[in-house]
Amino acid sequence: MPFAKPYVRRWSVGAPARSVVSVLALFAMTGGLLAVAPWANAGPVKGHITGQEKLVPDVYSEAAKPDARRFTWREPSPTVRAEFRALSANPSRDICVAALGAGNAPAGEAKLIKVTGGHTIPTDIVITPGTRLSFDNRDPFPHRLYIVGNAAWKAENIMPGAHRDWTAPGGQGKFEFRDEATPSLRFYVNVEPQVVDIAYPGRDGNFAMRDLPAGDYTLQAFFNGRRVGRPLSVSAKDRNLVDLKDALVVGEAGDGK
Repeated sequence: MPFAKPYVRRWSVGAPARSVVSVLALFAMTGGLLAVAPWANAGPVKGHITGQEKLVPDVYSEAAKPDARRFTWREPSPTVRAEFRALSANPSRDICVAALGAGNAPAGEAKLIKVTGGHTIPTDIVITPGTRLSFDNRDPFPHRLYIVGNAAWKAENIMPGAHRDWTAPGGQGKFEFRDEATPSLRFYVNVEPQVVDIAYPGRDGNFAMRDLPAGDYTLQAFFNGRRVGRPLSVSAKDRNLVDLKDALVVGEAGDGK
């Protein structure tokens, strides 16, 4: 689930009755042999992050160096508070919250990565080995993505409206994707065999994991292709919403450097 939204439970008149009828119909069609997945009754996990203002994307730090020769002229506005003038991470695409379990997880469903506007959406992701990523060019010009230090996946044209796929190899590893056509693009992939679910916080810092099976997990934030902040232990319950009281710290001094 690459793009998590804040958890909202909606009820409508007649919904429970329709659910019961559907289950009974499926039970009848299977001759009474209705298998229930072990995560079917798992409740969602809801939480929030803190410290995201301390995280600065590498591409911003590189552009700020004098030898980069990337200059802009701006006039500070007295109506904008100082804390909002500093560049920092956009949680909804730059910070990936991963739930890590005790054992290895299977390959996940294919993930869509949008390439548009000088970056990817998202810019950081955590996946299991064997998971496929599909880079979809949403811009009106070609992109030429490649993996840094990987000659097997070199730059090739991705025409407007086209896509290019990549499948995560076995084991644990980190991969950085760049674009010959757009130097500002950075996309980081962390391959973690134990990741069970991921989420992206909103600008308000809230996040939710709807597909997390019942069990014990460690929540870990990833940014710029590496682990940041402090891990947080969580136990997902059957049927019940788990609302985390403690914030997941994603940024501390030095994390964004």
